[in-house]
Amino acid sequence: MRNHMFGFTLQESLFLGFCSLLILSTKLMLRLHLKVPGHSMFFLILFLMLAALCVRKRWSATLAAGMAGLLGMFTGSGKLGPLGIVSYMLPALVIDFCVPFLESHRKNLAFFAVAGLLAGAARAPISLFSEWMVGMDVQVLFMSTAIKTGGGMIFGALGALPVPALLTKLEARGLLSANPKPENSGANP
Repeated sequence: MRNHMFGFTLQESLFLGFCSLLILSTKLMLRLHLKVPGHSMFFLILFLMLAALCVRKRWSATLAAGMAGLLGMFTGSGKLGPLGIVSYMLPALVIDFCVPFLESHRKNLAFFAVAGLLAGAARAPISLFSEWMVGMDVQVLFMSTAIKTGGGMIFGALGALPVPALLTKLEARGLLSANPKPENSGANP
């Protein structure tokens, strides 16, 4: 297949766009007022891991997160503005770094849960910075960030758990090749 922008084929680019659109649409349409911090991390981690493990190219989760962040900023769905793009991309970077371990341990749910925990924790600097910018007291700032990050880590781990089953279903239906051959570079050969 012919490579397009950043070394992704048309099919891979469409899948990444589909994942980024699903990230944003689940955030917008399923605005559940659960009064539980971090519940939006469930679908974010789920679709970022699917983007990284289905496309199997370097930085695919980060690219999907960047597209979701730009879509969210242009539609006005977030309250962080341009910082919202970074809040999507930090968990994606963690997932992209965890992809080699996740591919080699596809049946081990503990690896997926740990990757979800780490990706959920990656949003802590954004939460800390945004609340510091509004002038929050330091003690309240750290407590609020700890509560938000803890909830995000729990929901991130829960969002990562269905990924191995979804990948197995995609392979069984013939939509994903069973022998992963990840391409390490996004550049054209």
